[in-house]
Amino acid sequence: MASAPQTALRMIALGLVLALPGCQSRPPSAVCSGSDYYFPIDSFPRHYPASDEERRLWYSMPLARIGEPSLSCGHAAEAQSYRLLWLNSQGHPVAIRITRTGDVIMLYAFQLSGWGGTDPGSLTGYTHRRLDNGDWIRLQTALKNAEFWRLPTSGNLYGSHGGQWVIEGNDRGRYHLVDRWSPAAGPYRALGDLFFELSGWVKPYPNQ
Repeated sequence: MASAPQTALRMIALGLVLALPGCQSRPPSAVCSGSDYYFPIDSFPRHYPASDEERRLWYSMPLARIGEPSLSCGHAAEAQSYRLLWLNSQGHPVAIRITRTGDVIMLYAFQLSGWGGTDPGSLTGYTHRRLDNGDWIRLQTALKNAEFWRLPTSGNLYGSHGGQWVIEGNDRGRYHLVDRWSPAAGPYRALGDLFFELSGWVKPYPNQ
């Protein structure tokens, strides 16, 4: 699998944990600070090639680097947000978020200078645009076709060349996370590709 080398990960982990803001918007029973600000503890199962802690830190690094908000913690109760995080060992990290608040639908897309398997680097590409209701309907249709809310977080395929397609969703307080390695043609891949399409950015090749 295209995972971050543990040595590089641990060098960055402490700085990341200290940099992440705390959050008071989760229910009192839930912890929301430090390394679980973006992804709750135990998001990823034990059979993953990397531990839950390592994977959460790996996926959090690019989001923290560009100052993206958490979708699992402190998300506005009236908002609907979906985000694709694309990490490839041979490509620059990409994060694309679509958020709807009332009638306003916004897309934010970021690309960093590093590589998806190690330090994500710094921001090199950014775009944002307002989407229309037709775009939102396309997104909702793609989510439904992929059965996003019913998919388990983890997949069963891993490899040394390819990318992680991590899609999060928060629908007015309902949060879900799905992580797949280089998904082949199918509803989940189509959902991920739609983020790139709506941003106007080139989609990754099929084997990525």
